[in-house]
Amino acid sequence: MNNILETNLHLTHAPISIKDFNYIKKAPICDSELWSEKESLDNASLYIIGKREVPVFIPRREISDKSCLILDVEVGKASFRIFVPALKNPEYSLNGFAGIKTEPEGLEKAQKVWLFAFNDKGDAVSTIGFTFDELIYYCGKDWFHITMQGDFASAITYEVLYVGESVGEKLTQRFKAHHALQDMLIEEKVISSSFDKSEELILMPFTTDSYMCTMLTGFSSENDWSKALLGDFDVTPKQISLDAEKALVHGMNPKYNRIQFKNYPFSEDGLYKSDASVFCYSIADNMILKYDAGNIIGCPETAFSSSIVGDKDGYTKVFVPGENPTERYAKKWYAKHEKQMIEEGYAFTNSDGQYADGGI
Repeated sequence: MNNILETNLHLTHAPISIKDFNYIKKAPICDSELWSEKESLDNASLYIIGKREVPVFIPRREISDKSCLILDVEVGKASFRIFVPALKNPEYSLNGFAGIKTEPEGLEKAQKVWLFAFNDKGDAVSTIGFTFDELIYYCGKDWFHITMQGDFASAITYEVLYVGESVGEKLTQRFKAHHALQDMLIEEKVISSSFDKSEELILMPFTTDSYMCTMLTGFSSENDWSKALLGDFDVTPKQISLDAEKALVHGMNPKYNRIQFKNYPFSEDGLYKSDASVFCYSIADNMILKYDAGNIIGCPETAFSSSIVGDKDGYTKVFVPGENPTERYAKKWYAKHEKQMIEEGYAFTNSDGQYADGGI
């Protein structure tokens, strides 16, 4: 049976520094806001730890007004500008923006800012606060709308250090004793003297969303047709997450993964023994994952994302955005079917002159 399992990896929470993660995972149940963040982190079945110089906001109060707030962002020597229009963010601008405050208050440059707006009484009230990673996450979910001016690639680029899974336990519990993380905190050098390692190490928690594409032919068995029409495949979310971990480790060879899964896609607990023939993985969030051999591009519109592909015949590849990761397999399977038809003496065509096969 010829099946392509396409999986998108979605963030369950905005990328978060290890410093903030350690704070949230200790959240008491009475703190509803932090507890909600903890639950979002614990929804993850897969995670990546990366390293990135911390973006800092510089509020431009002198050129901001009620209709639009303006912030500059610096990442090392790179900088760009963010415009926050009131009309596109009515939930947070209320009756017009009142200003911007840094956290802690009074800093010229800060990792987090709070936006203030005028309520119906004319009082300035806080409406939303965010780090740069949270802002990009909110925009990716269409919860917030901004315009950016300048090159912001450095702010969403993470050097991949480790890939792991949290299928058997919650993410906040898994990190109680994480040897790779301890190694990172000891061995990694600080990029900027303004921050410590726990602020530059970033945790990205993901969950999976998958669908199967099946190629059916006149030679497909009744069982294959039945499975395809009913969507009855022996593929579980656990298998997908475990296989995704292996694919990412195999594709990027992270520095702190002790097991590199060099024989991927062969595995006991992944997808190798499942109904899937080919496994494609894409990051469905705005980010760039940097590794020794290149970059993996993530985007909510996954047609513009990179894809990591594994095939049961042992072929693996990282496809850049724009490349079709499934074309190779469709051609291969079509050629196989065409050969079978010739060998069997078949020559059935449809009205368009194409072989009468089916795709679901």
